[in-house]
Amino acid sequence: MMHVKTGKKEVNMLSGSIMKGLFSIAIPIMIMNVVMSLFNVVDMTILKMFDSSGGYAVGAVGACGTLISLITGLLIGCSAGANVVIAKYIGKGDRERVERATGVSILFAFVGGIALAVLGISCAEIFLGWMNCPETLLKDAALYFRLYFAGIPILMVYNFSAAILRSVGDSRRPMIYLILGSVVKLVFTFLFVAVFHMTVEGVAYATLLSWVVMVFFGLRALLTHDGVIKLKLSRIRFYGAELKEILIVGVPAGLQQALYSIANVIITATVNSFGPDATTGISIANNFDNILYQISTAPALAVMPYVSQNIGHGNVKRARHVVLNGLIMTTALGAGFGALSAIFSAQLSSLMTTSPAVIAYSQQKMIIISSTYFICGINDIFGGALRGMGRPNLATISTLVYMCLFRFVWVYGIFNNLPNPNMTVLYLVWPIGWVLSIVTLLPFYFRTFKKLEREHSGDVLENAV
Repeated sequence: MMHVKTGKKEVNMLSGSIMKGLFSIAIPIMIMNVVMSLFNVVDMTILKMFDSSGGYAVGAVGACGTLISLITGLLIGCSAGANVVIAKYIGKGDRERVERATGVSILFAFVGGIALAVLGISCAEIFLGWMNCPETLLKDAALYFRLYFAGIPILMVYNFSAAILRSVGDSRRPMIYLILGSVVKLVFTFLFVAVFHMTVEGVAYATLLSWVVMVFFGLRALLTHDGVIKLKLSRIRFYGAELKEILIVGVPAGLQQALYSIANVIITATVNSFGPDATTGISIANNFDNILYQISTAPALAVMPYVSQNIGHGNVKRARHVVLNGLIMTTALGAGFGALSAIFSAQLSSLMTTSPAVIAYSQQKMIIISSTYFICGINDIFGGALRGMGRPNLATISTLVYMCLFRFVWVYGIFNNLPNPNMTVLYLVWPIGWVLSIVTLLPFYFRTFKKLEREHSGDVLENAV
């Protein structure tokens, strides 16, 4: 097996301390994704400080939150295909396939981003209408939604660039680039809203500028890379075999992330029927819940290329240990930060509103979901491990059943038929669905590992002969 040289800033996933390596990858991913989630918190906080529309601008941005999470989740999920495929070929020592997969990933990101932008810009009111967006918020929400989607090609190329860097264990540079983008966003959001007296359009313009900064540095890192994932202009073309592999992993992963958000749309649409206070309250809670999700799922994003590289290298036993370490990490991080979020839910909610009714709606959701988000992290570890082992469809099917169909039944079969609908009953659907998904994935997880161990043992015997 030919050895593929990696760059200086990367993690050696094939040897050394697994927990140290996972932390080296997961912590920058966590910081990067939390900062990205804070984008919306910053938007809503600054709007609250300088908005003269009675809080409706905050509600308009918040009303787009679930739909935006759907799209960003889809992008991050699709980029997982590039992450897994490139990591596998690095483990196999196949430089040619690594270069081809890198080039086709960037091209697909740009072309796919343009398609999503056209869809979002042309269908803004339709999508918001599906969510029962209150009429008082619809105009501003549609404006923000269109401007946001105009920049989706930029965001998609950045996400794929970051995924390619993470395939060799370099998650530090994507984190730095996103932090730089965040500084740009903070400065220009304040400038546009506080100085130029814009509302939702100012927030959107600042977001687009931040993405331009991020994608500039992301592409620059790949073009000047000193390792195997260096982006060569001659390789930026559609390679059928590599694109197919990326889509086989990336589309199910993207659909899984999208299904999470579609399932949340079912819940959000139900909450929105209670009026603007409920809409704004759940929008605020969603921001903090999304931060917790990023903390809980970061270990899974680290486990995925780790497993893929070791499976490609033939070290199935080490891949098992990677998953075990990932489970320990996500449980500790998710439970710890989740407890803090639940305890300080009222104080966190008050950062974006002074309305007692809105705070109460936000706090109710945060207490139930925050304290149980580590279960979601465990579910994502098993899903990420299965994707790394080449079984991406299992986690997607489980998500469809337990995060989408199950929530539909819960809302329309149980919640809506209660004599006095109780939000606590509504929100319990999250942790119950996560537990059921884990129970479903476990047999497939163990069966896949046993199959890989048998295949690897056969390869070893064949080579020995």
